Amino acid sequence: MSKNETIFVRLLGILIFMTPLYGEITIGLLTSIDNNSKLSLLHNNVAVSCEPFGVIPLEKMVVNGVNPQECKNSVERYYKDHPHDKQFAREHLHLQQSYHYETIKGGCVLYGNGPESYSEMLLRRGLAVIDPAFDNTEWNAKLKRSVQGAVIQKTGMHDTLIQKFCIKEEK
Repeated sequence: MSKNETIFVRLLGILIFMTPLYGEITIGLLTSIDNNSKLSLLHNNVAVSCEPFGVIPLEKMVVNGVNPQECKNSVERYYKDHPHDKQFAREHLHLQQSYHYETIKGGCVLYGNGPESYSEMLLRRGLAVIDPAFDNTEWNAKLKRSVQGAVIQKTGMHDTLIQKFCIKEEK
């Protein structure tokens, strides 16, 4: 093999080695935070709505609660007593910062704390529950592990009557 051929083969090997094994990593710029359940990103100059994947945040429970008025009152009371939880997204995510995200059927997986998704962060803080209609083998264990700590430590809604008024109990 000639010297030029050897250099070409080595360069080709480096290019192949440096090619990512996975698809494109989607990065979006966080442009607005409406509340803990609705974020907006900008990806390639296109607005993307990002609602937490696989969970039902308190803001959605108020709309779809079993006893709507009692649910709304208990969530408002909780947020009045815990103002930092009402501002959770604004305190843990930063506007005009880029975040890795994925859109998956039924929501958006926003990686807000390294490998931890925003949905996991909400569950760990007790500001959401796992959506009963949710079933994704890749995410089931992660989300259950996140909510388990909040239940044990009685964090967020797990120390209130919110679940009684907002969530339909399955029998």
